[in-house]
Amino acid sequence: MEKWRVERVKAVLKDYRDTDKYVRKLEEEIRVPYREEDVNGDIKGTRSDSDLMFGTLWTIETDKQIRRLKRNKQIVQELLDECGSDTETIIRELYIKRFPQYTMQGLVDSFQIKCGKTKAFEYRNRFFEELDKMLDI
Repeated sequence: MEKWRVERVKAVLKDYRDTDKYVRKLEEEIRVPYREEDVNGDIKGTRSDSDLMFGTLWTIETDKQIRRLKRNKQIVQELLDECGSDTETIIRELYIKRFPQYTMQGLVDSFQIKCGKTKAFEYRNRFFEELDKMLDI
């Protein structure tokens, strides 16, 4: 697998933990956009728009970045549910945790996973390939 694909997969796994926070932040930016202070705002009058709320909700539902983040999170969750316990432990410990406690060798030595180092790398690489395929679809 090419290096850029591996880096993309690692970035998606790193963002997995904070995806909900990113989505809330983007939704908040859409709901409350920055508006410059208007000195003559009281002179112009007030503009009432009944479709403003609908437009905001529609924008949130169709925003590409929000949809991409939600889709990536769903793909990672599905793959973690489908994979074995060793693969899940490897991915969660090495790529999803904010402060990883182990390396791959440390996982093997401390019996966190029930396989050798070579097999652990095979599990990780297979997970990365599956995730990369799902991201391309």
